[in-house]
Amino acid sequence: MKKLFSFFLVFLTLVFVAAPSVSANFDSDAVTSQLDSGVYYMENLEEGTVLFDKDSEKQVPIAGFAKVLAAVVAIEKWGNLDGEIKLTEENLNVFEYEMGMLTALYEAGEIVSKKELFDCLVIYSANDALSIIAHDVAGTEENFIAEMQNLVKKIGCTSTVIKNIHGFDTEGQYTTARDVSKIIKYAVNYPAFTEAFALDEITLKETDYNEKRTCFGSNQMLNPAVADYYHSSVTGGRQTSTDLAGECIAVVSNADGYSYLTVVMNGKYDDIDDDGYDENTSMTDAQKMLDWVYENIRFKVVATVEQVVSTVDVIAGKGDEKLQLVPEKEISALVPLSAGPASVMFEVVDDQDKESVIAPVKAGDVIAQANIYYAGHKLKTVNLVAKNDIKLSFGGLVITAAKAVFGSVFFIIIAFIAAFIACLKFALDLKDYFDKERRKSYDPFPSSFEVLTEKIKKKIAFAGKSKKGKPTKKKAPSEKGYGSGEKSEAKAKQKTNAKPGAKTGTKPKTGAKPSVQKTSSTQGGAGTKKAPGAKKTPVRKDSATKNRKVTDKPSQSKSTKEIKK
Repeated sequence: MKKLFSFFLVFLTLVFVAAPSVSANFDSDAVTSQLDSGVYYMENLEEGTVLFDKDSEKQVPIAGFAKVLAAVVAIEKWGNLDGEIKLTEENLNVFEYEMGMLTALYEAGEIVSKKELFDCLVIYSANDALSIIAHDVAGTEENFIAEMQNLVKKIGCTSTVIKNIHGFDTEGQYTTARDVSKIIKYAVNYPAFTEAFALDEITLKETDYNEKRTCFGSNQMLNPAVADYYHSSVTGGRQTSTDLAGECIAVVSNADGYSYLTVVMNGKYDDIDDDGYDENTSMTDAQKMLDWVYENIRFKVVATVEQVVSTVDVIAGKGDEKLQLVPEKEISALVPLSAGPASVMFEVVDDQDKESVIAPVKAGDVIAQANIYYAGHKLKTVNLVAKNDIKLSFGGLVITAAKAVFGSVFFIIIAFIAAFIACLKFALDLKDYFDKERRKSYDPFPSSFEVLTEKIKKKIAFAGKSKKGKPTKKKAPSEKGYGSGEKSEAKAKQKTNAKPGAKTGTKPKTGAKPSVQKTSSTQGGAGTKKAPGAKKTPVRKDSATKNRKVTDKPSQSKSTKEIKK
């Protein structure tokens, strides 16, 4: 199966080309070419879809986003915002004030509610309010830093290190735009934080030491009176800056049922519209991205249950039919208004990329998973299921099973071992055979012809001994021209049946009567007589030729003569 099965990609131009470090997402060139900040990141909160991303993993100073962590630590340690705290010189002077630091001008001896201190920290970013909270929660600033770092790990921020509670520029203290987005998403789970996060000002109560006063936040995207930065979709945010971090902002927005989190860092003040006034690019860049997504991005169907994503071969299935894979359910995702199913592409997950499946298969069976991409960005993961039924073929199953067995490594090993054992047994049997043959002969290496000749001689000698003293009758041949082979055979028989005392080189046993053998011959050879009236063909009665007719053919005599020689 092809790893990547795609349909027509019609919005390929919706990728970052303004800078090499910008990843391919939903943003268009028209937007990115107008962004002036060094780092930005936008994510849809419902789907987790990333729409804008530039250097979101780059380590940058954390600035005032450290105070978001501090506020969450306070909520989790206090449990609620009920109660009051009496201010002392000790908890007010835990750090040295510097020019430009934001403070709420709290005085020792005041009694202030925890809620006011918390809201003053989140909305106004008051450093003295944070010092009071840190001392009350952890006893010392060092202990509070440890609590903040523990929270960082709990949230899953892998690129954030805290060195001081306020976010002042300090060597070794940093974060990333992605980590800031994780911190904000975690914090908005607390209603107390979300409530304060949505305000751009706070009024402090009058006390014996201070009169009533109002502190304004720096997030002007919440303020309708500031047209250059205001955006109606923004429901909360945090704007901050330091010399090294530059201008930074994180805002949550919601409109038309769509919620987004936007983080911009490394911004600056610059006259971007040539009106003679410098603008904060962190807020103007966030404003431009929000305008674009609300005008162009919508949830749309990107995959239907009838949309064939890929096909796979079927093992042991009937016919040559391939299995079609389709999405398990209809999938909707955030894409531009003009996008649709033909605008996305599918990529089968690596560990589930199958070349084939085994029959039977039922429609709806989950076969694999695929990631859905738009403009190079992953939208969602979907199960791929069988579109049609595939029935099992018995013949195909047998063939498949045979291939699996005979092609398996286990079978090959067993076959090799069996072949080796068979060869070894054959070699041993062959050795035993030759050992036996050697023991039968004096010649340690007899030729096959010699062995055969010796066996024939032994059989002839045995046949001759068995005929001694047993006369046999032989019918005279009627044909003329009895050859020399017949004479040789007759002479051999005469020697066998010779009388005692004849010159044959043998002596009769004492008291034994000589046996007389009558033979017939047309030539009247010496020591032979014709048997008158013989009609039957005589039969040899020796053990070697019992019940076997004697035929006096020249070929037999010739063979006997050759053997004698």
